[in-house]
Amino acid sequence: MKHALVVGGTGMLSEVCTWLVNQNYHVSVIGRNREKMDHLVKKTDKNTIIPLLVDYKNVEELDMLLRQAILENGTFSLVVAWVHAGGEQGLERIIERVSEKSGPWELYHVLGSRAKLSDVKRNLPIPRNCSYHQVHLGFKVEMNRGRWLKNHEIAEGVREAIQRKAPVSLVGVLNPENMRP
Repeated sequence: MKHALVVGGTGMLSEVCTWLVNQNYHVSVIGRNREKMDHLVKKTDKNTIIPLLVDYKNVEELDMLLRQAILENGTFSLVVAWVHAGGEQGLERIIERVSEKSGPWELYHVLGSRAKLSDVKRNLPIPRNCSYHQVHLGFKVEMNRGRWLKNHEIAEGVREAIQRKAPVSLVGVLNPENMRP
């Protein structure tokens, strides 16, 4: 069975986790909230979601859990990562750990609407065996007003990005900028 890692999978990416389970993946999920993690595990066959309860900013604990997940379930072929500002070291450790044990693998980096995609990519150490993809989250315009994307819309956009394998995907819109919520 294929093995995926989802960073931030107990919140807006929880539907991505359940979709990956339905695509025959074991899914290791990094999250900080035990209640949300338990809720996610209950939605699926308990053996397909591997909870990694850790704050990805705690790089040493993150590293230990990643090593354990790889040892128990095999290398990751797919990583979906929603990492907030300040968590760059955690993402770098994930990239390092996944790359050292894997053949070719894919990283779908989910980024907020204000992210400068070229700067983000330039500042990440992307190894040769990693196919790097960016999923840029925008907003929706409804009735002449902007609103943030709902979790379901984000999950749908990430699923489509994974299926299309495009280098860059946009979920929602980024313009008109004056309608940004």
